[in-house]
Amino acid sequence: MIQGLHHTSFTVSNLEETERFFVDLFGMTRIAGGLYDFDYIRKIIGFPEGVLNISVVAFPAKEGVPSPHVLELIEYAKSAGTPTDTATNRPGNAHLCFLVDDIHSEYQRLKALGVKFRSEPQEVTFGVNNGAWAVYFNGPDDIALELLQPRQK
Repeated sequence: MIQGLHHTSFTVSNLEETERFFVDLFGMTRIAGGLYDFDYIRKIIGFPEGVLNISVVAFPAKEGVPSPHVLELIEYAKSAGTPTDTATNRPGNAHLCFLVDDIHSEYQRLKALGVKFRSEPQEVTFGVNNGAWAVYFNGPDDIALELLQPRQK
């Protein structure tokens, strides 16, 4: 029986740069990783020559409780493919959403650090997140990202 989610993963072209993006801009911490040059990993990924550089990052534990979700960043050291079109309107593409308590200040902070947003934060006026605020932007390798400030109760 499926029990829940374990992690989210993105394939990246420059592991060091992407890890630094999530650590420096979002306050995440590297919790694991390394060079994966193992037969089992080649079988899992389906690339017989595959060698991976991996970094696993998460938000620091709060009150002794570790972050319930981790982000795995993978750079193919061998068997690397070509970049893909990451536009969010293309079937199969995904995005990662970060919860924030003040979307307008996070938007200003990240914009000042050079992050390019698709728009200013927008109020959600329909659906399960009615009353929330959201904005999309792109990270390294054009990974689609979102900030979401839940509606105030």
